[in-house]
Amino acid sequence: MMKKILTGTLLLATLAINAFAYDTNKAKDFDTFYSNFTQKACAQSKLYIDGEETMKMIRDKQKFTFLDVRTQGELSVVGINTPNTLEIPVEHLFEEANLNKLPKDELIIVVCYSGTRAVMVVASLKMIGFKNVRVMKGGIVGLAQGNSAKNAPIK
Repeated sequence: MMKKILTGTLLLATLAINAFAYDTNKAKDFDTFYSNFTQKACAQSKLYIDGEETMKMIRDKQKFTFLDVRTQGELSVVGINTPNTLEIPVEHLFEEANLNKLPKDELIIVVCYSGTRAVMVVASLKMIGFKNVRVMKGGIVGLAQGNSAKNAPIK
């Protein structure tokens, strides 16, 4: 009887330890990535780009790619009408075929509705090796707010 109690207790202890364990390899990857986010690095960050700067880039025909990660439903209401736009919903972005569509040698500006998904996408893209990616500050709304007669593309 005592042997069964001891065995049961050890089994429960083992299960309890595993239930509270975490993926140490992923934790190390995150530690490596986020250890670069010092106060100085954050203050000097070029993570965000605002609508006005983006509209000027479009007007001046600067080379970059919009990566619109909104859902198909969101895209059906309001879209970005530029030839340099890739529309890949976030739930499909990290599929190999879609990652291969992203340029490796130019700026990628990630757009979503408000900027929340874009922040996660940019962090993830940076973690897998994309270096020149930025978040459209304020999302599609921020882009629209940056549009004006002064900044709009000249047709």
